[in-house]
Amino acid sequence: VCAVARQFYRSSGINAEYGYCAVVPEYPCVAGKGYHGRGPIQLSYNYNYGLFSKQYFGDKMILLNDPDKIKKDGELACISALWFWMTPQSPKPSCHDALVGNWKPTEKDLKCGRKPGFGVTINIVNGGVECNHKPMKSKTFHRVETYKLFCK
Repeated sequence: VCAVARQFYRSSGINAEYGYCAVVPEYPCVAGKGYHGRGPIQLSYNYNYGLFSKQYFGDKMILLNDPDKIKKDGELACISALWFWMTPQSPKPSCHDALVGNWKPTEKDLKCGRKPGFGVTINIVNGGVECNHKPMKSKTFHRVETYKLFCK
């Protein structure tokens, strides 16, 4: 069972030993480092750590070499969350633009049920992990219900 689980993680782009390493040559994973979720919006995957590091520090390798910087530095953690919330990453819009109506869905987006609002932010943040599951995953259901509660 453990061998099957390890193979699943490896084939899905999730490194079971170090975490969330996708094959993206521009943002290479560093041996022994994990890119699991850190910070208020849980920055995850090497490509997000690398892109944020490049835009914030001017050097993609700072956070690729030391992803724990985000959990060690509260200010950096909050900045990473704001960056993720405000920064579109093609083909996805920013969460901010999706919520305030700046993003205009394409025909394909509409056919897939993606429209401006809270629901598409779940897709932006967690994509295939939470979206398009029938029945809806319990964590997704609770996220939506909590959002509705705060909107009252």
